[in-house]
Parts: sequence; structure tokens; C-alpha cells
Amino acid sequence: MSDTVWMMDQAVTSLPLFSGLVLLWAGFAIGNGFLAKRLGHSVALWVILSLIPIVNYFFYFFVIYATVLGILKRLNTISDHLAVTGSQTT
Repeated sequence: MSDTVWMMDQAVTSLPLFSGLVLLWAGFAIGNGFLAKRLGHSVALWVILSLIPIVNYFFYFFVIYATVLGILKRLNTISDHLAVTGSQTT
């Protein structure tokens, strides 16, 4: 078997894996866009960073922490609101 045939064979067998990764990245990019909008960040920047290979793996850690901090911020706001409302009724 010649080198050209072997390289073509390798390319064909890795195509489904690459296609799967592209679909996975696209799904994460769309999801990260929704998260960015919800958290008040730049949607376009989050989508672009989610699509850049290698950068996206590190960016996903940032997204996780930003989401957790956004949830904590909202919980603190609710807690403060309940504390103020509770002190006004007593």
C-alpha cells in the first residue's frame, strides 16, 4: 500500500471524529452564548472563544467559574432583598 493511499485512509477514518468535535464545539458555543447573555458578558466574544481549538478547553473552565459566580451573585442579591424585606415587616 502506498503512502498516499495510507494517508487517505487515515483521513477518512478521522473524519467522523473531527465532525463530532466540530458539532460538540458548535453546541458549546451556542450554549456559552446564552450563558454570556444571561451573565451580562459579550455574546460574540464568548462564542468566538468557544470555537477556537485549544483556547476553548481553557475557556470552558472560565465559563464554569463565571457561571458559579453569577449564581452566587444572584443568591446574595436575593438574600439581601429578603433581609431588607424581613427587617421592614418587624
